[in-house]
Amino acid sequence: MTLLSCAREYEIKPAPIHELGISFSNSLPAEVILYIRGGLADSATKVNEIKILGLTGTTLDISVTTKRPKGVTAAQVYGYFEKTINLGSDFSSGQIYTVKVNDQTKQFMKP
Repeated sequence: MTLLSCAREYEIKPAPIHELGISFSNSLPAEVILYIRGGLADSATKVNEIKILGLTGTTLDISVTTKRPKGVTAAQVYGYFEKTINLGSDFSSGQIYTVKVNDQTKQFMKP
């Protein structure tokens, strides 16, 4: 079997985001921790990529995508995923920031 015969085409889509949460580590300086809860359309759909697109002003853009093999039959059971991402400590204390993950936003102020 060659590598080409094992290749599979995937459908890549933005993940539906159901919940965002922000917390802070106890370290000095405090690090910002982002919690993401999103949806998976069926049993064949998996998280593809979480990509930090960058900070513009006080808005941090993040993209989360899912992947699903094309042409595969799967159980039509909606599932969820949970991911926690350390966003680091490069945020100014007292400043309000907005985290945008796909179509959802969450604001925080670093202590």
